[in-house]
Amino acid sequence: MNCSVNKYLSCKIHAKYDIFKSNTRVLRYMRRKQTEKAIYSPQFIYKQPYKFDKYDKKLLKELDINARKQLSELSRKVGLSRDAIRNRIKKLQEHDVISAFKPIYNPPTMGYPIVNYVFIALSNPSEAKEEQFLKHLMTNKHVTYVASLIGKWDFILDIMAENQGQFDKVIKKIRYQFHDIIKDYEIYGILQEYKYEELGKLIYE
Repeated sequence: MNCSVNKYLSCKIHAKYDIFKSNTRVLRYMRRKQTEKAIYSPQFIYKQPYKFDKYDKKLLKELDINARKQLSELSRKVGLSRDAIRNRIKKLQEHDVISAFKPIYNPPTMGYPIVNYVFIALSNPSEAKEEQFLKHLMTNKHVTYVASLIGKWDFILDIMAENQGQFDKVIKKIRYQFHDIIKDYEIYGILQEYKYEELGKLIYE
């Protein structure tokens, strides 16, 4: 085992949970599917941290406020030419600092008031079976978020539904289809969201 793979994780954690092996399987599946159809652009990609200068920080702050700002406005706010702004945005994307420019939706007003987090523990599945499990989750429109975890649970899902009955059908289908590898699961419903901060604030403030 090479513990230098990620200096931020101890050898003990790396040995016990093998997080990179798990993440590699998830990302490998998603990247292969992206060649067929753009399903998801992963937000967490473990690599060397990007070195930000003062202009990068100003740019990230302006994009956090409104990612649809014109280059001319960004140029004025940041203090660089439009070409320089365009090149910096491209560079931030190439280095996976910015994964995508997407709208943030409000589930209840779109007809999906049921938003539940589901934690799932698997029982030593084969790689092929785990890939089938991931494929089912990634192609289910009600499953809006999937991530592998360290600790008691192997995966966390975010499932949205029009009503409780629809949510029950979604979770029952997952349980029935993969009953042989699902060891345990727990459901946590969101009652009220009190804080949502953009990650950029960790950089520019």
